[in-house]
This record gives sequence, C-alpha cells and structure tokens, in this order.
Amino acid sequence: MAPNDMSRMRISDGERDQVAEILREAAGEGRLDLDELDDRLNAVYAAKTYADLEPIVADLPAGAGNFSTAAPGGTVASREAPLVPGDQTLRLKAQGNSLVRKGDWTVPQRVEVDARFGSTRLDFREARISTPVVEVWVDTSWGGADIILPEGATAEIDVDSSWFGSLRSDVDSLRRAGVTHFVITGQSQGGSLRVRHKRAGGWNPFA
Repeated sequence: MAPNDMSRMRISDGERDQVAEILREAAGEGRLDLDELDDRLNAVYAAKTYADLEPIVADLPAGAGNFSTAAPGGTVASREAPLVPGDQTLRLKAQGNSLVRKGDWTVPQRVEVDARFGSTRLDFREARISTPVVEVWVDTSWGGADIILPEGATAEIDVDSSWFGSLRSDVDSLRRAGVTHFVITGQSQGGSLRVRHKRAGGWNPFA
C-alpha cells in the first residue's frame, strides 16, 4: 500500500456511524427509499475499510470521498456532545440505534435528541434537574421515543406528527408552581412519541 493511500485502512465504528448518518439524511430528503436505506446501512456496518464505504454513498451529494483521504482517528460525530462551560444544552443522538437515559443523570436547561430511525427513552424521574423549566427538542421521525416525567411534572407539547406520526401525552399541560415544567417541541413524521408519568401496573416494554 502506498504511504499516502488510506483507502485500504481499517475504519472505526464512529466512521461507520458517520456514513450511516449521510444515508439517513439522504432518506429523509427522499433520495433513497426505505428498502435502499436498509440495504446500504447493512453494507455500511459490514464495511471493513475506507474503500468499502466509498461506493455506498458515491451517488449522494454528501458522498464519502473524503473518507479515502481522512487520517485514521479523525474526528467524527459523537453520540453525546458533552456540555462545555456556559453551554446549557445536552445533545444526544440515537439515529438507527437505541438510546436510554435513566437513573441519576444531569439535565441542563435544554435537551436535544435526534432519534430518527431509532428508539429513545428519557426517564427524568431520578434525574438531577436544576431549572424550573426544561426544554426538550426531539426528532422521532421514522423512530420512536418514550419520555417519562417526574410525578406531578407538567408538559407543554408542540410536536409536528402530521405525516403518519403518533403523539400521545398522559400529563397535564398547564404549568403549576413547585413542579418542573417541560416544553417539548420537535417532529415525529412517520414515528411515535409518548409523554407520560410512570405507568401503574401492567407490562411496560420501556420500564
């Protein structure tokens, strides 16, 4: 292999995820149908080298030609962007995968979740919440999300589910003193979103 030929270098899981994101965005734009998306995602996660990735997205505007010259260990999108000083937003990604946040975790003023083609569960019951109002932006298009709020918490919900989406809320929307109020926005085109308190009794696949 020539010293500057990176095409035969082994790729990382992060780089596979980066190419998978290109495919999912292309599907969201209508460039790929769901069958094509599924076939290409299978090829991405079976890929071993940069050369294997290139033909998978060669016909898309955001093609992977840059992968053949990228240095190993290059920066790729993280599933969770850490908070930095002064930043009050936690950004999470569950694209095509499952994401769960539960138990003792820190909730900043705003949480953004990209759950397209994936499944997400956000359980705020034992979380450390530092603000009286928590903003949650979520995109569950072609995926699903389950949001569990602390007992008594209220939620104002403005999520666009107009295109074959499903939205269900079992919590009060009017803000009350002394409890956390959630403002939930985003979209769920072809996906599902559930906002609830802990379900009493019965089988719950998300519990």
